[in-house]
Amino acid sequence: MTLKELLIQELDNVSEPLIVEVLDFLRFLKAKQSEDSQILAAARASLTSTSQPEPLPHYSLRGKQPYRYDDPFAPAVPIEDWEVLQ
Repeated sequence: MTLKELLIQELDNVSEPLIVEVLDFLRFLKAKQSEDSQILAAARASLTSTSQPEPLPHYSLRGKQPYRYDDPFAPAVPIEDWEVLQ
């Protein structure tokens, strides 16, 4: 027996609500397979296209020295200006 015949034989012994569920699932699988094949075809087409690659973005600060470095661990106010120490 082929797989199709086995499936038909099993469907003969199943209640109507379960057949509806099986039919819905089968339609879902067919739609998913069609969608997957379309995505795959589009991906293959984009890989085989002869278009130029996108240019790299321009970074205006690349290779330049920072204007000023602020030490995050240094005090914000010079120690001489601390009122607590006077």
